[in-house]
Amino acid sequence: MSLLLSRISRLRLGKPLFVTRSSLLLLPPPPLSNAFSSSSSPLQTPPCSIFRGDPCEEADLIKLSIWDATQTRVIKLDKKVPFELITDRGTIGASNGWVATLKDDGILRLQDDFIPAASDTDPKRIPLPPLVTLPRCQTRIVTNVSMSTSSPEDEDCVVAVKFLGPQLSFCRPAQSNPEWTNIRIESPDFDSSRVMFSKMDHMFRMAGSGGHLIGSWDLCRNITKARLRKLRYTNLPELSKYTRDSLTSCSTSEHLVESITTGETFLVKWYKKAAQVFDGITKMGTEAIMVFKLGKPGNAVYTEDIGDLVIFLSRSEPFCVPASSFPGMRSNFVRYSDFEEFGFINLAGEPCLRAAYCDTESEKMVPLELVYPRHHSDDALRTIGASHGWIATLRMDDGILRLQDDLNPAASETDPKRIPLPPLVTLPFCQTNIVTNVSMSTSSPEDEDCVVAVKFLGPQLSFCRPAQSNPEWTNIRTDGSCFHYSRVMFSKRDDMFRIPGSGGHLIGSWDLCKDITQPTFQSLKFQNIPELTKAKRELMDSCCTTEHLVESTTTAETFLVKLFRKTGEIIDGVARMKTHELMVFKLDEEGNAVYTEDIGDLCIFISRSEPFCVPASSFPGMYSNFVNIVDSEEIAFIHIDGKPYMSSSSAGEFFSPYHIPPQDIIDKY
Repeated sequence: MSLLLSRISRLRLGKPLFVTRSSLLLLPPPPLSNAFSSSSSPLQTPPCSIFRGDPCEEADLIKLSIWDATQTRVIKLDKKVPFELITDRGTIGASNGWVATLKDDGILRLQDDFIPAASDTDPKRIPLPPLVTLPRCQTRIVTNVSMSTSSPEDEDCVVAVKFLGPQLSFCRPAQSNPEWTNIRIESPDFDSSRVMFSKMDHMFRMAGSGGHLIGSWDLCRNITKARLRKLRYTNLPELSKYTRDSLTSCSTSEHLVESITTGETFLVKWYKKAAQVFDGITKMGTEAIMVFKLGKPGNAVYTEDIGDLVIFLSRSEPFCVPASSFPGMRSNFVRYSDFEEFGFINLAGEPCLRAAYCDTESEKMVPLELVYPRHHSDDALRTIGASHGWIATLRMDDGILRLQDDLNPAASETDPKRIPLPPLVTLPFCQTNIVTNVSMSTSSPEDEDCVVAVKFLGPQLSFCRPAQSNPEWTNIRTDGSCFHYSRVMFSKRDDMFRIPGSGGHLIGSWDLCKDITQPTFQSLKFQNIPELTKAKRELMDSCCTTEHLVESTTTAETFLVKLFRKTGEIIDGVARMKTHELMVFKLDEEGNAVYTEDIGDLCIFISRSEPFCVPASSFPGMYSNFVNIVDSEEIAFIHIDGKPYMSSSSAGEFFSPYHIPPQDIIDKY
């Protein structure tokens, strides 16, 4: 099988990433052609990739570049989107392709600005109800989102959200009073699966881990009852020992793809592993792609011939189109795309194509204030934090927090979503101008049960449920100055917001299931602290120390990370901080904080957004037992066991210091 072990790209699909100007997303053919259409149909544009956005002649806007799948070239669009959406002061988060912004009215919104075919004069903003978290489930990390129609404004549209773990949720956003239908999937085979919608059978479907089981949820019947079907793999190719060993070492993901034109359903298995290290960043490479045609009896037949079809894999929902409908497109190919590189695999075994994304000029426009941190003369709009990919902004003249989706390359540049929160309320002897960070209890502020927590510099902590019909702030004054500089995080495991006190000896918790205004406190007992040399003690004593709580959903562990930073250099009168040391402590229920230099397979990510933790083995090429740090002044990769770490300056006009947890950006159009 000649396609196996073809190294065709260096991907980072699903990996944590930095928010920068570049984004990439494969989009299926949207209705209504525009300037970049080359389709033979007057009602469809060809499949394309959202390439990137760059400044243009208009100060407050940027333009996007589109990679046309039929022409294999970058096309510049005239569609304009707000420039503010790609700066650290304009976007407050991003999740599932929707970018969250906060403007002068104090409202958080979701936008579709980056969709190339959407209007740039009438952007759409569609809120969903708050999410509901089932017992022993979590709604913070989403594997992907799928819709039954091309728009959430359609009357019968059903939105499905698959969370990492057992919960699957459905909602009809166009109903007058939309609500979530939440399902707990008992089989752990689906914990990391992705949901797709079958237009042929009117069902949502998921492939279990490994692809041996498919679950289906029927819209025409009781959607809460899953139908399970086992697959039998047939016609498997003979593989050499070298090939088998190589595939065994790969990260494998399963993708269900449906062809409306032929009535066929395919299961695509995508094998990836670490390919190279470039500038200190490990890049993933595709080792193989295997396609199986599914039959009614449950047969999964390996095939190297899908006829006239072309399959598209990316961070959005996979899709399939007939090549003959789009002149210039090659049939029997699987095309895949990610931030670093894109590739084309001919399933018949012909040599594959690969290419790295070039640094071309983009023409899609977004607000300048979101890209240039120093664009505002009066500094009226600031990015104040990020959670679940949503960037929070605060306009100082009206005290309004907003969430926006403008940075989503697939969202409309003319109808960006912006979800405003109600105007901030300042408690006596407190302030709401300076925010330490923002945290959300779910992956989207449109979820019915989503709670947004904002920690201000000083004693005030505020909560809001943005998806309620009349959202209001619940404002709390934290007792004791030890929380004045702390950051809030949300514990999925315990359904609580938590804040570590200064020094890390005390943790305050606010329970969503009880009276959230009444905190509980836990004192920590530090243990197993290592002996330090006199020079290291003096260095650490001279540093600025920050504490970060990080939770691992895969191992059910909680860590306290202490960062020791001090001024490294002064550039243009600005002191730039650099991390000189860190310490990691594993916390238990009894309040023991045990120093460790081994967190196993995990990798911790700390930035201006909420810290998070992922298993490195789930993302081949990622180093385990590492802490990855990104700030407005520094990028650092620190091995916890004391090996030398890499650090470099992150200064730049377009740099946004946010790590985003693994997620799938799904095309909703």
